[in-house]
Amino acid sequence: MKYVIFAHRVLANILFEILITIIDLSASMDTKDWKPSRKAGALEANKQLIRVKARYHPQDKIGIIGFGTEAELLHEPVCVDDGADSLFEVLESPPCMGSTNFTAALELAESWLFGSTKPPRKHSTRKGFARFLSELLYGPALQSTEDIRVYSSAGNVVKRLIMLTDGHHWDGPSPLRAAGRLKEAGVIIDCIGIGGSPEDVDQKILRKIASCNPDGSVRYCFIGEQQDLIRKYENLAHHIRSV
Repeated sequence: MKYVIFAHRVLANILFEILITIIDLSASMDTKDWKPSRKAGALEANKQLIRVKARYHPQDKIGIIGFGTEAELLHEPVCVDDGADSLFEVLESPPCMGSTNFTAALELAESWLFGSTKPPRKHSTRKGFARFLSELLYGPALQSTEDIRVYSSAGNVVKRLIMLTDGHHWDGPSPLRAAGRLKEAGVIIDCIGIGGSPEDVDQKILRKIASCNPDGSVRYCFIGEQQDLIRKYENLAHHIRSV
């Protein structure tokens, strides 16, 4: 009983995150001004995000959305300490997805966090006492959108999106309405533009999609070099205490 009481005390003081990383997989991401390509740089940055999460915040959940003309849930949110290998696997060979549609990506993230989706695959590797102890301290891995809604209802849970793109929104209605709904629901959105120059990216709309910090600064930045992008994702892997 003492161990259970201790676990509940630990749990009460832990800040959890459900983070969905949204990756532009349009044709322009194959541009080779970044070596070997913009897409390769973006995927490596996301892998580093997972590595840092696994080391410092293994109880957090990460999901992956890829988007182009349409958006696709490449991996449902899964506890990092239990599903890192599966997340890495998805990032090895994601599809090329045509043009650029910010709205489709944001609406899919909204649907997953607050609506209904198809039952997710199960990504489980650990067994026995290790799994029991992890679930005692951090809670079980998510298996459905209902699990996400229940998990998100706790006061110590933060929901976040990181959206990366190298271009402009070309397809579909404006993404600002979906972004507004997400932010109104408490989701923190970071937007990152990448490429050869800031003019490659629709910075105006990305600034409007992104959340604001308490000091009024916008959670958007343009990054023109792969190592800088990796460092940015390392920083974003850590928890946000307040916004």
